[in-house]
Amino acid sequence: MKDVFGIDLGTTNSCIATIGEDGLPYVIKNLDDEYTTPSVVFYDDDDQYYVGKEAKSGMSVEVDRIVAFIKREMSNKNYSRTIDGKKISPVEVSALILKKVVDDANEQRGYEGLPPIHKAVITVPAYFGNMECELTKQAGKIAGLEVLDLLNEPTAAALSYGTKGLEGKTFMIYDLGGGTFDVSIMRMQNGVLNTLSTNGDHHLGGVDWDISLLDYVLMRNGLDVTYEDIKDDRESGKMLLAAENCKKNLSKSEKASFKLVYKRKQYITEISRAVFEELTNDLLEKTIDIINHAIRISREPNVKIDEIILVGGSSYMPMVKERLQHEFSCPIRLDNLEPDRAVAKGAALHAAKLVGDKTTKVEIGTDLASRSYGIRCLDENDMPHVANVIKRTDDLIYQGTREFYTSEEDQVEVRLAIYENISEKDSVDLNKSTLVEEKMLTWGFPVKKGTCVTVHVSRNSDSTVHIWGECQGKRAEFVIQYKGLYTDKEVEAMRQELQGKRV
Repeated sequence: MKDVFGIDLGTTNSCIATIGEDGLPYVIKNLDDEYTTPSVVFYDDDDQYYVGKEAKSGMSVEVDRIVAFIKREMSNKNYSRTIDGKKISPVEVSALILKKVVDDANEQRGYEGLPPIHKAVITVPAYFGNMECELTKQAGKIAGLEVLDLLNEPTAAALSYGTKGLEGKTFMIYDLGGGTFDVSIMRMQNGVLNTLSTNGDHHLGGVDWDISLLDYVLMRNGLDVTYEDIKDDRESGKMLLAAENCKKNLSKSEKASFKLVYKRKQYITEISRAVFEELTNDLLEKTIDIINHAIRISREPNVKIDEIILVGGSSYMPMVKERLQHEFSCPIRLDNLEPDRAVAKGAALHAAKLVGDKTTKVEIGTDLASRSYGIRCLDENDMPHVANVIKRTDDLIYQGTREFYTSEEDQVEVRLAIYENISEKDSVDLNKSTLVEEKMLTWGFPVKKGTCVTVHVSRNSDSTVHIWGECQGKRAEFVIQYKGLYTDKEVEAMRQELQGKRV
């Protein structure tokens, strides 16, 4: 056994993996003797935290003290949640989840006389931008970990499969988790894994199937409410758990019973798999639309998919495999019915590689970023827009150059305003981009209208973006360094506070 670890910090479930003596990755069971831990935190009124299965059970009792699906909110500046007067941040919640999976693994390792876990690779969705990645790193540090690296979840899943039949193939990682959806199109060539395109939706996952099912049952029983109407009620958590259980049963059987308790009255509704699939077909079609867009923006337009690998717990639903089979007519893998463990296993293999281990022969080649960066400028109609200099379809490590021109006579300066967006197009609506930094480029003497201003944007693997502009021999530059939500001192203080607590 090697002391390297990979953690899948999931929206609904998380798990941790390591490398065994046989050189193969495996997931360490938690103290509930299960491979995955619910990514749920319960805040007790005595300043105590409960994470995992115990916390999830609280959803049926005190939903106002439960925090779940927090990964969806990782970079949401408008996220607001207060419990007992304390403001809750996605970083803090993520840290508690990480600490739970590590603490449980450490207890298991302690029985075997093995040292505690300190270093780990943590996985993130492929669509995570630099800010979300930095926040994830901070969560890891607060949990007491040295974060060796962050790894895109589809890349981790591909690593877990290694070269087993993938050499020379173009394949798709279809990652449908409980709260998020990722798709990556990849190719394995001479043991090197290259990403051709990636796409996703961080508000699409198994919980949306649960909500659709719950809304249907509420309607069938003549209850004039939806989950959205009652999501803050104490009963809503129990209802959602009932929907999830019914969904899981429908993955095994053609029919299942949905037991709903609303205002102390019980309703039992028989649901068929056919009805469930009809109810949720629009959600499944959203994943197909996302896939087709990934194909369109691939480095190889209209690329042919040789194989599909299903990842994420929600991939167990039979409708997923059936729909993909119909759409692509290619082999589909479900990893021996363990799609919810593949990401953690791949992360462990990557961790081993980082410390010099030769366990996996697969190398990570081309990887893509999830964000484009552009400059605010005026179009031919003098309307402001963002002209992308580097795109999310470019390599993760990439430098782009684009020429702009002064818009007025006798200009002595221009404002370099860098925007971030998720478009792969050359020109993007200003309202669909986010300003991240700006600086004046001044040359100090008037120039003619139409004078060239050359702008360079360089993206590095360490979450930094370097921008510099040149005009008439003058240069202005700045670096965008995403620093996360907390200062280093605050992170350390939070780590110290959490260190002595059992979650």
